[in-house]
Amino acid sequence: MNLSEKYMNMFSWKENPFSFKILPDLFVGYLKEMERISTSIQNKDKFFLLVGPTGSGKTTLMKFLTKKFDKEKMIFYLSKPPGKPEDWVKIFTNFIGFGILERLFSRRTPDIYNLSEWVNKKMKNKDMVLLVDESHEASIETLEWLRTLTDQIDNLSIVIAGLPTLESILRDNLETFTRRVNIRVELANLTKSETRELIKRRIEWAGGEDIKPFTSETIEHIYEKTGGFPREVIRICSDLVQKAIENHISTIDMNFLEDSEVTAPKRIHLGSMNALPSKQRNILEILGKHGELTPAEIVEKMDLDAYKSRDNAIRSINNILKRLVKEGMLIRKRRGKSYQYAVSDKITTLMVNA
Repeated sequence: MNLSEKYMNMFSWKENPFSFKILPDLFVGYLKEMERISTSIQNKDKFFLLVGPTGSGKTTLMKFLTKKFDKEKMIFYLSKPPGKPEDWVKIFTNFIGFGILERLFSRRTPDIYNLSEWVNKKMKNKDMVLLVDESHEASIETLEWLRTLTDQIDNLSIVIAGLPTLESILRDNLETFTRRVNIRVELANLTKSETRELIKRRIEWAGGEDIKPFTSETIEHIYEKTGGFPREVIRICSDLVQKAIENHISTIDMNFLEDSEVTAPKRIHLGSMNALPSKQRNILEILGKHGELTPAEIVEKMDLDAYKSRDNAIRSINNILKRLVKEGMLIRKRRGKSYQYAVSDKITTLMVNA
């Protein structure tokens, strides 16, 4: 029996509702934030900033907006910003359309310097919305050109989304960009009732009923373990469902949780973050700013005066990394012959509030 058949046989689901599939129709929570952005897009405001830790729901929100405004405006979503400023030309011409005849007979093909003029001529009286995900990965030059184009292109609104570090990048390098932001929205975590609704909607989407096989007490437990952080909620639910299938258990209640080996990462409170030794906090701050890094890459971004040598620093950092992984502050992935470390979702959220 394959996995889909097991879901159908045990829970009458068509598939696992707790995969990390983006499902904008099942968007839950952040109603005020969504309404603020939607209203501002309707009002043709120019710049919107959407920030939040990995897994907080930024991409789902942007996909929801894409679907919401698809019939009203020309709206296009980019999963990542372009690598260099000149790539904006290809993005806009592909989206708007630059046909063969236009290529043959146009006196001047669009380039980065005349792109706004070309777009204004092609899209007169048509509203456009550009949504750019993972904007913290963009170069300063690419972001600067985006600001310039948005200033010069009529009827264009832009939503840029990224990790909380995006704000500091803009503040430190592109103050003119920061001043143009009309709406700033920060995503963090769901409430207890929203967490229940997220679980319920996903189960019903897969063909199930209400919150079954979970009990209300189980969902409260899940909320307490995850703090209502969407990706962690989905991960824990998926782990519990998989474990229930393996053990032929049809009800996931507190008795099951006590017997199950599925556990959420250790909850870390903000106070304990501030009380961390300076070296540990320094590593967390480096990973929070730069994303996934190997121990050697972490060392490259540190002040090595406190160490006898680079090799001594790497050995020391490795020991600290192992401790932080064990405490649930970091996650580790294999990359070739080395390991890559990243800040856990929960700690990312705490670092935003620190």
